[in-house]
Amino acid sequence: MDNDVLMFAAILTVMFLLIVFIIVRDKNVLSRLSILEKVIEDLNQENHKLNKVVKKQNLDIDGGIQKIVEDEVQNRVVPLKQSLQEVKKITEEFREQHSVGDYEKKVIDLYKEGKSENAIAHDLGLTVPQVELILSLNDTQ
Repeated sequence: MDNDVLMFAAILTVMFLLIVFIIVRDKNVLSRLSILEKVIEDLNQENHKLNKVVKKQNLDIDGGIQKIVEDEVQNRVVPLKQSLQEVKKITEEFREQHSVGDYEKKVIDLYKEGKSENAIAHDLGLTVPQVELILSLNDTQ
């Protein structure tokens, strides 16, 4: 019976030690998990801050690119547009000054004066086929 009590005491001691070991180990694991939770929370906050910074920088970059494009348009396209408008204005003025009706009248008048088609073309800066066309359309040949 002494052996049974001694064995029972030994088993109780081993069980007590196992329970103490489990409790100590559990506290150690819980403390490490608490540290990991804090680290994860800090990383999430840092990630959130970095996302805000990246979004702001993207907006700044987009705004910068837009400003560069607008500047290039102002520096290159606007002067080109103005030049084209000037060319259009000059072309319209030239057309007004040298309308087909004026050429027709001049060609017919010079032809009636007895000038040749070659001379008329030379005098007016036209080609001979142009002079011939004007004369044929006006039935003066």
